[in-house]
Amino acid sequence: MKQKMALNSLLGSAFPTADSGNATAFPDGSIPGFSSTTFLETFIPGYGPIHKFLLFTFGFDVTILVSLGAALWIAARLGRSVWTILWSGVSSYFMAEITVSSTDEIHGHLIQFLAHQYKISSSRRLMAETPSKSAWEMDSEDTETPESTVDADGNIKWLNFSNQEAKSQPRFTPAIGSHNFWHNGTYFQLRRKEVTMLDEMGGGATAFKDKEVLTLSCFGRSTAPIKALIQHAKEHYHLGHKAKTIIKRPAPKDMRRFGGRGSWVNIAERPCRPMKTVVLDEERKMDVLADINEYLNPATARWYANRGIPYRRGYLFYGPPGTGKTSLTFALAGVFGLDIHVVSLLEPTLTEEELGMLFTNLPARCIVLLEDIDTAGLIRNEQTEVEETKPQTNGEPKNGFNVGDLTKALKKANQQSEEERKKGISLSGLLNIIDGVASHEGRVLVMTTNHPEKLDEALIRPGRVDHQVGFSNATQIQVKQLFERMYTNDLPRTKLIISHSSPAPALAPPAINDSVLTPPATPITSKTPNNHLNGSANAGEFGNTMLRAADKEIDDLKEGELEDIAAQFSARVPDDEFSPAEIQGFLLKRKKDPRKALLEVNEWVESMVEQKKRGTKLLKVQ
Repeated sequence: MKQKMALNSLLGSAFPTADSGNATAFPDGSIPGFSSTTFLETFIPGYGPIHKFLLFTFGFDVTILVSLGAALWIAARLGRSVWTILWSGVSSYFMAEITVSSTDEIHGHLIQFLAHQYKISSSRRLMAETPSKSAWEMDSEDTETPESTVDADGNIKWLNFSNQEAKSQPRFTPAIGSHNFWHNGTYFQLRRKEVTMLDEMGGGATAFKDKEVLTLSCFGRSTAPIKALIQHAKEHYHLGHKAKTIIKRPAPKDMRRFGGRGSWVNIAERPCRPMKTVVLDEERKMDVLADINEYLNPATARWYANRGIPYRRGYLFYGPPGTGKTSLTFALAGVFGLDIHVVSLLEPTLTEEELGMLFTNLPARCIVLLEDIDTAGLIRNEQTEVEETKPQTNGEPKNGFNVGDLTKALKKANQQSEEERKKGISLSGLLNIIDGVASHEGRVLVMTTNHPEKLDEALIRPGRVDHQVGFSNATQIQVKQLFERMYTNDLPRTKLIISHSSPAPALAPPAINDSVLTPPATPITSKTPNNHLNGSANAGEFGNTMLRAADKEIDDLKEGELEDIAAQFSARVPDDEFSPAEIQGFLLKRKKDPRKALLEVNEWVESMVEQKKRGTKLLKVQ
């Protein structure tokens, strides 16, 4: 009773009424028309009758609980405000932070590292993601692949991957919000949030787009621990890509406009292709390797700068389809550890301004691949075309054009609408991007074409194309090498090694004046007697169970028999008649039996020759 009277006295003094001074107290000490009940009635309709019912029926004054709850709420708000002020002061003066946007590659590196980090540490707020894996990364934990596709009775085992997605392990990353974790003895705070941006669309309309921002902070006035964490995340990411070649393409149009490294997106990661798998004359391969090796040397960049020469290098790979132009590009990327940036000039949404921005956002060293440059639809400036079609002063047409051609050109130019004139990449625009004043330096530009005679002379002049490599159909020597490589069962398997202790030491660049130029080492390879894929978080090995089945068949060959079969096979294939891709396609259908390939090669050659004479694309017998 005394506690109740004291609380009523406290609340009465806190919420006085106009006539509280003249009010007469009840015997229990309460005040008639108690102001706290009136005050609570204002915010909680019906509180008065409920209070009276509980008070007279059960003798319980609910005002005590309501008042206590209000006091606790006020105390919590005050405490939260005080904590916000204190934390703001601590974070402003005693913490360092670094912010990373989702438009930069470092964002992906950190997310992958945190996904690995949060696998081994407990967290109650995670975001589940479906990781994308290529066919080379599928391990035994994801799929159950039989050793052979043929059972004991000789019947074919049909593979079924209907439950492949069900067995794939999701990836867990920190969810949107704040997270805390320890790394190398340092306490870090991670804030992951989405930021809404306005995206200008066609027709003056606007749309909202979200991008993600990561903020890493730690105690102290130095950002060195955060920089070390980011560097560790980059090493963790790239150590898993030692034996891979990353292929990138331009990002969608709505992402390219923001620029930065986000202008390029990864579309594939493939195992590095060994240089010896490229069907090309060894002298030509070593010539290209030596030229690129010398160009990528840091000393070469200083040499170019001291002499005022733009630090760029362009290559033209030309020849019939299927002769290995793109394959050589992939092999070069694997040898030198470069990413491939593929650009299609036929992209309808790609403008010259965006193409220039894409080249500006290239990394310091990379390979830019422009495939089939002859079919890219490059157009000359209309004024230049008209000038070229004007007749000479002596009455003879220039460049073989006559008055009729001039009339057709003028009529076609007049019929083009303004929208049509803006479409496509012009030749002059591409030339300015390749070697203009603001063009990117340090990249290796590779252009491929099946018809070099269709290319404009301005595109392949020295300074834009510094090295030309011609490809031709396979010679009999190359056919023999291709056959032996197809059926050799002791080829090294590409092995992926991931270590978290320290990054691999960088290869020292060779001197420019080396008399004997040795290309950089290819990715780590090893011969393994067993190709079972051991999937784990820190290590993996690329394998092929189909190749193991083929190895069992090839093991039946006697010593030296494969070389004899290869010599007989190459003798039956006409010299410089078929492309390496055509021969490889024939061998792939008989990859388990070299003797069968030898028996059926004559029929295949006759069918292919007949097909080329008819000019059709279909074979009668294959």
